[in-house]
Amino acid sequence: MRTQDLHERVIVGAVFGSGDTIRPTWFIWQGRRYRISDVHFSWAHRRGSSTFRHFAVSDGSDQYELVLNGESLIWHLEKVGDLE
Repeated sequence: MRTQDLHERVIVGAVFGSGDTIRPTWFIWQGRRYRISDVHFSWAHRRGSSTFRHFAVSDGSDQYELVLNGESLIWHLEKVGDLE
């Protein structure tokens, strides 16, 4: 699998459920909207007072790592890679 590190700011549509559950459903990167078909895994880490929520997602063709900064509520696309 080929992976590219990015750390680019993106716009994300997400559903916030009960408790602290978050499910990203789409994101816009470089002017294109990507529909998320699967959330494979999620995890969190802390840096200082900020919690960062990571989501390993795919659109059926490629996989992505989205990260939400819990303090600023800004999303970044950290990585992109193909599924094969």
